[in-house]
Formats: sequence, C-alpha cells, structure tokens
Amino acid sequence: MKKSNFWLGLISALLGIALFLAGLLWDTALSSLICGTGGGLLGSGTLRLLRYRKWSRPESAAAYRERLEQEQIDMRDERKAMLRDRSGRYAYLLGLLVCCLSILVFSVLGSLEIVENARLTVLFLGAYLLFQWVAGIFFYRRLAEKY
Repeated sequence: MKKSNFWLGLISALLGIALFLAGLLWDTALSSLICGTGGGLLGSGTLRLLRYRKWSRPESAAAYRERLEQEQIDMRDERKAMLRDRSGRYAYLLGLLVCCLSILVFSVLGSLEIVENARLTVLFLGAYLLFQWVAGIFFYRRLAEKY
C-alpha cells in the first residue's frame, strides 16, 4: 500500500483531534460544527491508518495484490462502466426530481406560513436546480467532444 495513504490518514487524524479539541475548548456559535468536523476527520483518518496497517503487512501482500488486480479488471470492464454511467444518470435525474419537489413543498409551506424563511429556501433550491441542470449539460457536451 502506498505510503501516501499513511501520511494522509495521520494528517487527517491529527487535524481531527485539533479541531475536536478546539471545538470543546472555545465556546462559540460554531463549536458544534467544529467538533463534528473534527470527529469526522478523526474517524476517517483512523480508518485510513487501520487499513494501511492491515494491507501493508507481509502476510496480506498477496491478497492486496489480488484485490488491486480485481479493481483494475472492474474499472476496465465495459459492462460495469455502462452500469456506472447509467446509475449516475439515474441518480442525477432523481436529484433533479427531489429538488423540484422540494421547491414545490417549501413554496406551499411558505404560503401557509408554516415555515418562516421558505422564500430563501426556495430561491436556494431553484439556484441549485439550475446549477445541476447546467452542470449536466456541460459534462455531457465535454464528454461528447472527448469521445
């Protein structure tokens, strides 16, 4: 396993500890957000370090090599690439649908005065919907030019 995985895990874990402690020591409005980010970095860094330790042992070298070969085969398999592309397309369409329905729901809740800041939420969701639509067209055209 690459040594960069070890260093990335170590830096992530140390940064997570620092942010977690900073969130606990300083009483600000963002303390909970800082603690949560620190906990996330600490967890992912620790997991990366444990994976590095597991796969860098000499007795697991053969299994790691087989795993890497299988990943390379999976990445080059045309059927799996087509399935990844199609699942990405479905996820994109589902995201657009959820965004449209959210705009509708927040508009109704704002009209009924159930949610106070519904207008800002609807504007944000509308901007996000427009961004996602434009990004989908942009990536499609770039890929069409490339292939």
